[in-house]
Amino acid sequence: MKVLFLAAEATPWIKVGGLGDVAGALPQALRARGMDVRLMLPRYYSIDPGKYKLEKVVDNFSVYMDWRHEECQVLRDPEREAYFIENDYFFGSRANAYGERDDPERFVLFARAALEACKRMGWYPDVIHAHDWHSAAAVRLHWAAPERAALVFTIHNIAHQGYVSNSKWPLLGVYDAAGPLNLMEQAIYAADVVTTVSPTYSREIRTAEYGFGLEGVLRGKGDRVVGILNGLDYDSWNPATDPAIAQHFSADDPTGKRECKRALQEEVGLPQRADVPLLSVVSRLDSQKGIRLILDALPEILSLTHAQVMFLGSGSSQYESEIHGWTAGHGNRIASFIGFNGDLARRIYAGSDCFLMPSSFEPCGLSQLMSMRYGTLPIARATGGLADTINNRINENWTGYLFGPYDKGAMLGAIGRALNDYPNSALWTGAVLRAMRADFSWDRSAARYEEIFNWALEVRG
Repeated sequence: MKVLFLAAEATPWIKVGGLGDVAGALPQALRARGMDVRLMLPRYYSIDPGKYKLEKVVDNFSVYMDWRHEECQVLRDPEREAYFIENDYFFGSRANAYGERDDPERFVLFARAALEACKRMGWYPDVIHAHDWHSAAAVRLHWAAPERAALVFTIHNIAHQGYVSNSKWPLLGVYDAAGPLNLMEQAIYAADVVTTVSPTYSREIRTAEYGFGLEGVLRGKGDRVVGILNGLDYDSWNPATDPAIAQHFSADDPTGKRECKRALQEEVGLPQRADVPLLSVVSRLDSQKGIRLILDALPEILSLTHAQVMFLGSGSSQYESEIHGWTAGHGNRIASFIGFNGDLARRIYAGSDCFLMPSSFEPCGLSQLMSMRYGTLPIARATGGLADTINNRINENWTGYLFGPYDKGAMLGAIGRALNDYPNSALWTGAVLRAMRADFSWDRSAARYEEIFNWALEVRG
């Protein structure tokens, strides 16, 4: 099976969010199942052709863009079978994947160029797998093609949608729309199968609370909206081999986690106490991630418990300022690092006892998978992928703590349950080991995607 995999970001070349992790790992897992998968993304200025030994495989070709033509080329990373659309104006002169005023036009060019590149290479995919609105135009453009490929569209975050202005309709083969075109909506309509990144999220986005205006079109797809959990790269995220942490450990021998906690407390300036639970936050600092709930709960956490709290992240200047203030006033209980440090994040996962993730919504989430892999029990809101990956304390074989309503009291209740369990070493260690042994590998996810691709081929007919 030949699969064209379209995304705006992918590790290791460029990563902004969780999409980058998925687009970097899933194609490899699909190839391991015998598929011919070609990942294609824009070649931004920040992607160094020399560093990745990119080679030109398609020379100059023109892509129609309204009143002009844009010259494109195709570069290839032979080691990872990734292809890059080269265009000086829209991508080659810009370092960032997102945040440009003309993003919709940029990504329409990407879609048109990607489809043309396949023709130029003489490679015709059986399935086109497009991710989020940045690749959505390819689904809409290819939909009416004769003998077209099956079309699978994956929604990573429905809150982010792209709109093409009225004057750009012809770029998508549309001539009679009433108002700006929503690229994500167009892809949902055209796709043979729509997937999201967790089963719970696939149900949530069909409601007005979570659908961001697209719940109607999603409900109209019937059973052709499916949730598949993202995976985690277990080779990269492995406490038994991770060079960034103080001491290696595993589910078979977890003793090294104690040293990781002591070393983390020392590194961030907290008292080195094994008996005090350490709660951590590694997150983008914005409202979706529940940072407001955590900050509002700090007075109760400080007064009613003896827990320590560690923050790592950046985002809202208001949240950054508040975290600075709490750290300055309570340095023996609260530590923080504003910004992002990948190695420190790994040490936090390895050295913490609990991981706070009270998201207002969470399509899938990777941080809870990383924390569990490193034996840190998540305390999270039961939404999206959090509800699908964390086995709640009330269940047998539990691996973390979930709460329902998005409010401070519900979150504090879950924190209280965790801190009540923490002194019971046998109970706590059992949950830690179950969390570390949970299987959220990409192998499992890839098998499900293979089923979806075959189904999409049947739907296409």
